[in-house]
Amino acid sequence: MVLSGGSGTRLWPLSTPGRPKQFVPLFGDETLFDRTLGRLDGLPGLVDTIVVTGARHLGLARRAIAASTAGAGVVLVEPVGRNTAPATIAAALLAHPDDVLVILPSDHLVADVVAFREAVVTAAGLATAGAMVTFGIAPSRPETGYGYIEKGEPGASGAFTVASFKEKPDLAEATRLVSGGRHLWNSGMFVARAETFLDEASKYSPDLVEGVREATGQTGPGIVELGPSFADVEAISIDYAIMEKTDRALVLPIDVGWDDVGSYQSLLDASDKDEDGNHIDGEVVLSEVTGSLVKATSRVVAVAGLSDVVVVETPDVVLVVPLERSQEVRDLARRADQG
Repeated sequence: MVLSGGSGTRLWPLSTPGRPKQFVPLFGDETLFDRTLGRLDGLPGLVDTIVVTGARHLGLARRAIAASTAGAGVVLVEPVGRNTAPATIAAALLAHPDDVLVILPSDHLVADVVAFREAVVTAAGLATAGAMVTFGIAPSRPETGYGYIEKGEPGASGAFTVASFKEKPDLAEATRLVSGGRHLWNSGMFVARAETFLDEASKYSPDLVEGVREATGQTGPGIVELGPSFADVEAISIDYAIMEKTDRALVLPIDVGWDDVGSYQSLLDASDKDEDGNHIDGEVVLSEVTGSLVKATSRVVAVAGLSDVVVVETPDVVLVVPLERSQEVRDLARRADQG
């Protein structure tokens, strides 16, 4: 199950509400959406792929699916985005109860596809036995843009029980969590049987399940459009609605070169760089610039004497921000949209 929503604000102005980051070619000609479908191709035991997207992005998703060798059996279209829990409930209602759902955001980067597939197979085995599995990432830095999962007791196949979920911390708290060694980044990827997911959702969020069920109505192959009543269900994440409450949660630590590319700092870290630590794209002229990301899409961009900055030019917007403040881009995008 591939989740393809998004507001297009974290990598603004490269991404926009009409073209969120999973549909932007950030690494050569390939998009993150393309890569997500690609790493499913050849996954052992794969029965089908359900792509969940919004009506606004349906054309982008369909074109990407058509160009992919993996494809998708069903495209589930939301009239409005209501976060990850309602979207996953809708997909679980379409699936066979015994199907194992592998729930993946479409805008994440995974460098080691082989290790990722091996982790999915391991998680699927745990899910078949009744667990709800989330993947945890060993933190490489004190990151304030991610949630954290505290490991509990060790279990089967290298997984752990979940002691607690932690919201996105401030820098001091993130530093403490990383140094303690018991916390993993919350990847936002989940694996569970469809029946298990619906049982736990019904236990902890029954109104949510009934609201989604009403909006799902009659379904068939190809494109399934959720009804207008979907807009009335609560907008809530899988973590809040289910994972923080269930006693079936397990976290499986994985090392797959994961990043959610949720900021320009993350994009720079994941990109090829020159000898000065810069990643440049387009018609760019630099003089004494280090550790920076500079992208031009429609004209020449010249930068001199700066370090650790983001400079992004599009036909409509020019963004300049220190890398250390790249998490503020989302707020700048909202303010720009408000005029």
